[in-house]
Amino acid sequence: MQIIFSATSANRAAAYALRQAVFVEERGIAADVEFDSKDTDQRDYAVLYLRPDLPVATLRLEPQVAAVMRFGRVCTRQAYRGQGWGQQLLTAAEIWAAQHGFTQGEIHGELTAQTFYERCGYHVTAGPYHEDGAPVVVMHKQL
Repeated sequence: MQIIFSATSANRAAAYALRQAVFVEERGIAADVEFDSKDTDQRDYAVLYLRPDLPVATLRLEPQVAAVMRFGRVCTRQAYRGQGWGQQLLTAAEIWAAQHGFTQGEIHGELTAQTFYERCGYHVTAGPYHEDGAPVVVMHKQL
């Protein structure tokens, strides 16, 4: 298992492929909504690989104001859910963010994932409201 934090084209491609499978194909979110203006060549993504050719979880790193790191577009390949990969990825991303000067994590999580984020130590601070076609809550955690 390896987690890579980078904006390289290969890492972005792995992140995009996971998001396409999970959000567009599985969840039915329109591709032009899922892939937005925040997806740039400079954007860092965290991708958890079980093998070099098997990415299973990803998230988008979105620095905010006041030392807040938003972890966006968090997803795990369907066949690998419930095995702790998403939590390992999120924990690694929190450590990475703290090492880069961020003191708080933020997630806009779909209601269906709220319990997962609460298990990871996040607390609801706003919502629910609709974002990208799904009901979400804003959650925070001190890093």
